[in-house]
Amino acid sequence: MQNRIENGTKKDLNRENILKIAQEIFSKYGYKKTTLDDIANAVRKGKSSLYYYFKSKEDIFQAVILKEVDILGRELDKVVNRNSDPVDKLRDYILTKLTTYRSLANFYNALENDITAIGFIEDLKHKYEQYEIRMIKRILIEGVRKDEFEIYDFNLAAIGITTAIKGLEMPLTAGSYSSIDLERSVDIILKIMCYGIMKR
Repeated sequence: MQNRIENGTKKDLNRENILKIAQEIFSKYGYKKTTLDDIANAVRKGKSSLYYYFKSKEDIFQAVILKEVDILGRELDKVVNRNSDPVDKLRDYILTKLTTYRSLANFYNALENDITAIGFIEDLKHKYEQYEIRMIKRILIEGVRKDEFEIYDFNLAAIGITTAIKGLEMPLTAGSYSSIDLERSVDIILKIMCYGIMKR
């Protein structure tokens, strides 16, 4: 029994190590250019030993992406469950998402670049978008309950904000604005989202 537990733990550790290294390689070279040989060489194992843990390169990539999605989800859950003002929560949500995105290159690239060869990406995109809409909706509902927001259609507002954040991801994490102060940028965007651009 003890041996089985130790073997299971060792297998989990080896699998995690492969994923960690694969994450770095996919991030550096992208999905298409990365080969199983690249991963095997970096892990210092034979290519055949990778098949003990994963069925294919796609299987490894999917595990890497799901790991990154889990990291992002945990960070965003922390923000949404925080006991803070809804406006601050919305700000922290956007900031956390963009900051975490900067470190999750594979997930970001998979969402941005159409990797048609990988069937699970489209399904993942859809699930993630629905998850985001639910998270933003929770913040908006809380804001209305606390009499800070005036919203007539929660679904539409959540879709609008989610779409706006998505539009900011590329320029603020990898594009021409990636070197500017992220907190200041989020404050400016949040001001527009909450107060509009009309002169008062």
